[in-house]
Amino acid sequence: MPKYERAVLPAGEYHTTEFTPPLSFHITGDKWRFEGPSGTLGDPEQSDYLFFEKVPEAEIAFFNLRKVKGVYKPKGPTGAKEPVPASDDLVGWFRHHPYLKTSEPKPVSVGGFEGVQFDVVLVNWPVNHKGICGGTDCLDIFALSSGGSSEVNFTMKEHYIVLENVKGVPIVIYYNNLKKDFDEFVPVAENVLQSVAWTGS
Repeated sequence: MPKYERAVLPAGEYHTTEFTPPLSFHITGDKWRFEGPSGTLGDPEQSDYLFFEKVPEAEIAFFNLRKVKGVYKPKGPTGAKEPVPASDDLVGWFRHHPYLKTSEPKPVSVGGFEGVQFDVVLVNWPVNHKGICGGTDCLDIFALSSGGSSEVNFTMKEHYIVLENVKGVPIVIYYNNLKKDFDEFVPVAENVLQSVAWTGS
C-alpha cells in the first residue's frame, strides 16, 4: 500500500502487513485512491482500519474490531459521546439500532473465512443530531484510532460483512455508494472482495 493518503491506486494487486490480519487484494481500473490509514502512515497502533475509495463516491473499508475504540451508542441531539465496546453480537446491534434499517443477514465467505452480510441504510436520526462525523445527515458507527469515525449517511447505501474470526480477529468489511448508484457498484466491490487473501502467519 502507499505510504501516504489520497495516493492513486493503479490497477494491480496490493497488500499490507500493517493491518491485522495482513491481506492482499486486486483492483482493476485507475480511478481508485488510498484514503488510509492501515498503519502504513507510521503508527502500527493505528492499524484498526484500511480504507480506499473508487472516485468519486464509492468506498471499501476493512475494520479490525479489536483495535477500533468501539461503537457509538444511539444518542439524542448531543450526538455521539464516548464509544463503548463493540457487541459480541454485532449483527444484532445493527439490526436493532433505532436509526438504521438492515436487510436479512445472509452467509458469505471472504478469503476463505465465513461470515454474514447485510445492507444498511440510515432511515431516521434525532432532531438536531450532530455527531463526530460533523454533519446533520450522518450517524457515527465505529470510533477509530485516528480520532474520527465511520458513519452511515442518508445519501448512501452500505453493505456490511461481519467475519467473527479471521485468524483470531473479528473483522468488519463494508462497501458503499450513493443509493442511486449502489447496484452498479455491487459487482465492482464484490470483484475486489473475491480477490482478498488473508496472508501472514
